[in-house]
Amino acid sequence: MGVHVRLAVMGGGYWGRNLIRNLSALEGVEVKLLCELNEEASRECTGLYPGLETCTDHGRIFQDKEVDGVIIVTPPSLHYQPAKEALTAGKHVFVEKPMAMSYQEGKELVALAENKKKVLFVDETFLYDPALGVIKKMLEEEAIGEPYHILMERLGMGRVRCESNVWWNSAPHDLSILRYLIDREVHSITLHGSVYLQKGIEDIALASLEIAGDMSAWIHLSWFHPLSTASLVIVGSTGAIFYEGRFAKRKVTLYRYEVGKPPTQRVQGIPTPNMIPIKATVEKEITEFGPEEPLQASCAGFIKAITEGIEPPSSGRNSLKTLQVLDAGMISLRKGGEKISIGEIDS
Repeated sequence: MGVHVRLAVMGGGYWGRNLIRNLSALEGVEVKLLCELNEEASRECTGLYPGLETCTDHGRIFQDKEVDGVIIVTPPSLHYQPAKEALTAGKHVFVEKPMAMSYQEGKELVALAENKKKVLFVDETFLYDPALGVIKKMLEEEAIGEPYHILMERLGMGRVRCESNVWWNSAPHDLSILRYLIDREVHSITLHGSVYLQKGIEDIALASLEIAGDMSAWIHLSWFHPLSTASLVIVGSTGAIFYEGRFAKRKVTLYRYEVGKPPTQRVQGIPTPNMIPIKATVEKEITEFGPEEPLQASCAGFIKAITEGIEPPSSGRNSLKTLQVLDAGMISLRKGGEKISIGEIDS
């Protein structure tokens, strides 16, 4: 089978190499060109992929008529401009999360993609994890009754960004997962953060979200946590779901509640006994989700969007809701944790 889609990659670092590997493995796809300013990173990529052309001028990517799509793997603050230039040049775009650093910029990119009839794909990788599909089905089948509360934690030490904070780097994962699993609007957000390592760049953040239907969600993010996790807990009326999202340790656990009855007697106005017994037992634990990496499925989703016109879960249009909450969160953070209505961001 011949090549149907030729791609250029902007950024040959750790994640860029992962994307080149996964995209190159897809039938009918050729990664033709890499734009990378760092000479060492460029040499590493050509060492792994000898046929890969390289350049240091991203304008060459947009001018190359053989390039059908551009993969943007730059720092978050450098997503919007190259995505705009690529779409303007008539290229499909795969951009790392978040697609821009403001909701208005995101709306502009989505409108441009629709005008040019090109795919705008945001790499919200976790949406392509089969484990999340399992959880979504559990929720649809009301396995935990009415969902009440969600706790999401993305914690651990490793790479600390120098140009954007933990909110912009880590929250897109959790907000996109929330959007995918819970089909309800986020009404408001309160975000607090702490700065330790670099002035003006938060290392730790804690968000509180109010969601339609009296649901709530907390998102805890930290680059300064000694234990690594990417976990999710959904608390419902009859049970709970736990998800560990790290690829090597993925697990979905379904818990069932046993809830006692409220006391009917009172002594001096105080219920007796003054407690309602409740305990959780494991009903099901799933650890096998197949060999495919979520990133493989993400890359395949981008190509199918180009060749078959199938809108993926992380299309630019879908991802706008994530960006809207991200933007509202930053406004709250800069206002000292003031509650911000999500609707204000579109005004």
